[in-house]
Amino acid sequence: MTRMKLLGLVMAGLALVACGDDEVGDGDATGSELDGKQLGALTAEEAEEVCRDAGGQARALSKEDKCELAGVGATIFGMECETAKQECISAPEEPEEPEELGSCDALGFAGCTATVAELKACTTAIVDTVAALTCESTIADFLQKPAACAALEEKCPGFFEDEEEETESEDP
Repeated sequence: MTRMKLLGLVMAGLALVACGDDEVGDGDATGSELDGKQLGALTAEEAEEVCRDAGGQARALSKEDKCELAGVGATIFGMECETAKQECISAPEEPEEPEELGSCDALGFAGCTATVAELKACTTAIVDTVAALTCESTIADFLQKPAACAALEEKCPGFFEDEEEETESEDP
C-alpha cells in the first residue's frame, strides 16, 4: 500500500463522513479480536471491515478541519488558504450519496506483518494531523509521516512509497 493510498483511504473516509454514510465504522469498532491480527493475514471480509473502520476515524473531524485541509491543499495551486477554507465552509452540504470505499484487497495488505492496531494508530495519527492543520500550515506539514506510522513502514515494505517510486523500483 502506498502512502498516497493510505491518505486516499483517510480521504475516502472523509468523503463518506461528509456524505453522511451511516455504514462507516467509528474508528474503534474493529473488534479487539482483529487488533492483534496481521494485515496480510486478514480475510477479504476482515480487510473490508478494517478499511471501513479506518475511514470511519475521520468522523472526529469537523467541517472546519476538512476545509482547513482543503485550504492548505489549495495553496499548491496558488490559491490563498483562507479563501479556499471559507469557500469550503460556506459551501452547502453535499446531498447524501453512499460512496464505495473500494476493495481493500487492492490496497495491498498482502505480505504486510503490521497489525490492525498498528494501522489504526497510524490512521489516527494522520487524522490528528489533519485536525491540527491551520492556514499557517504547509502541505509539507500534512505530508510528513507521523511517528505512529513507523511500524507500518517497517513491517510493510513499500507501504509509504509513492507510485513513481514503485515504478522506478520495478524497472530493470
